[in-house]
Amino acid sequence: MDYNNKDVIIARATPIGKSALAIIRLSGSGLRGLTRNIVNCSDIQPNSIKLKKIDSTINNHTIDTCMVSFFASPKSFTGEDMIEITCHGNDLVVESIINEFLATGIRIAYPGEFSYRAYKKGKIDLLQAESIAAKINQNTSEYAVALQNIESGRTSKHLNLLRKQILDILTIIEHELDFNEEEINHLSVDKIKNTFKKIVKQIRIIIQYSLELEKKEAGYKVALIGLPNAGKSTLFNRLVGKDRAIVTNIKGTTRDVIESQLSYKGVPITLYDTAGYRKTDDKIEKMGVGKTIDCARNADVIVFIDENDPIKQYEQFSKNFDGIKKINKVLVRSKNDLASNKVLTSEYIGVSSKNDKGIKDLLTNLLTTIKSMSNKTTFSNIALCSTRQIVLLKEIELLFMSALKNFNEGLEMDIVASELRDGSLLFDELLGKMTPDEVLNKIFKGFCVGK
Repeated sequence: MDYNNKDVIIARATPIGKSALAIIRLSGSGLRGLTRNIVNCSDIQPNSIKLKKIDSTINNHTIDTCMVSFFASPKSFTGEDMIEITCHGNDLVVESIINEFLATGIRIAYPGEFSYRAYKKGKIDLLQAESIAAKINQNTSEYAVALQNIESGRTSKHLNLLRKQILDILTIIEHELDFNEEEINHLSVDKIKNTFKKIVKQIRIIIQYSLELEKKEAGYKVALIGLPNAGKSTLFNRLVGKDRAIVTNIKGTTRDVIESQLSYKGVPITLYDTAGYRKTDDKIEKMGVGKTIDCARNADVIVFIDENDPIKQYEQFSKNFDGIKKINKVLVRSKNDLASNKVLTSEYIGVSSKNDKGIKDLLTNLLTTIKSMSNKTTFSNIALCSTRQIVLLKEIELLFMSALKNFNEGLEMDIVASELRDGSLLFDELLGKMTPDEVLNKIFKGFCVGK
C-alpha cells in the first residue's frame, strides 16, 4: 500500500447501510475535467455547492440527483482539488455512483488516505490526523475535549512552544557558552535550570492527564465480589440488561470471571461477575476463587455484595487478601425484597435485582465513586490521544530529567546539548515533522477508508 502517489481517489465517507443521506469524496488533480461526463462541475464556484444530476455513462440514465461541492486546491481538506457528493443514503445508489468514477480510472482510497494527503500537504500535523481517527471511536466527553484541542491545533501549538524553549536553551549553550563552562554566568545557569524544570513539569502534566484519559476511554473496571449465592450474577444480569451469567440456588455455579461492557451517563464501564469466594476442596471452584481475587486486585472499584452484613463480610475479605483495601469500594446488601433485609444503614446500599429496588442508587453511587478518582476536565487540559504519542513524550521526559541531572552535576555541556538535540528530534517525531514512512503507513492504515 503506497500512500505516496498522485492517483485520483474516491471513497464513501459515511457508514454502509440505509440512511437519509450518504457522502462520497474524491481528491486529486484535474477533477473537474476527469469527472465532467459523470457530474459537470464547470459551473460550480470553488467552495460552493450545487444541485446536480449524476448520470451513468454505463447504462445511459440518471442515477441520482445530488448536492455537489467543489473545493479547489489548495483550499481543501487534502490540499488538492476535492469533490464531495451528497446523495441518497441507499447502498445501491452509492455503489452505482462510485462505480461510474472507477470506470474512468479513479481508484478506491486506501484507509486514511484523505487524511494522509492533508498531512503531506501541511494542512494538518500528525497529532491532528490521529485525533481525526480517534474521534470516530471516542467513548467519553472528556476524551472529546482532548481530541478537539488536538484537531484544532491547540495541543500542537503548546508542544511547539515547549520545543521552542528547548531550542532557546540550545542557543544559550552552543552560541553564548560555546561549551565552555567557565563562561557560564549565574544568569544563564538560573535561566537554564528554571526552563528545564518548567518543561519537565509541563510534560509530566500532559503525560498524567493523557494516561488518565486513556483509562477513562478504555472504561473503568468494576468487579462484583461476594460469597457464593450473594446475588452477584443476578445483579450482573440486571446491570448489563441481559442474561449473561447463569443464576441458580446452587452455591459455586459461577466458576469463571464473566465481563460485559456498559455505559452509564457517558462513563464506559467494564463490569465483571466473579465466582463466590470461599474455602473449597473443589479444584475447579478453587481456580475460580483465585481468578476472583485477581479480578478484585485489578479493579478500579469493588462492588462488594452480601445479603446479610456486607460491612462485616467486606472487612473479612479485605483482611484476608493483600491490596484489597487500596481499591475503591461500594457496599451492597442484596435481596432487599426479603422482609429480613428491609432495615438499612447509610454505610451500604440496599438492592433487589428481583424488583429493581436500589439499582439506580447503586449506579449513582458507583458513578460518584468513579468521578472522585479523576481530576476535573476543562478545555484547558492538554492531552495526547495515542500510545505512540504518549511513549514519545515519556522518552522526552526521561531525556530532560537526565539533562537536568547532568547540568546540576556539572557534566560537560556538550553532553547536555546532545540530550537537548535528541529531545528536539523527538518533538519533531511527535508532531510528524520527522517520521519514517513505515510509521506513517501504520498510523494511517488504522483509519476509515473515507477519512
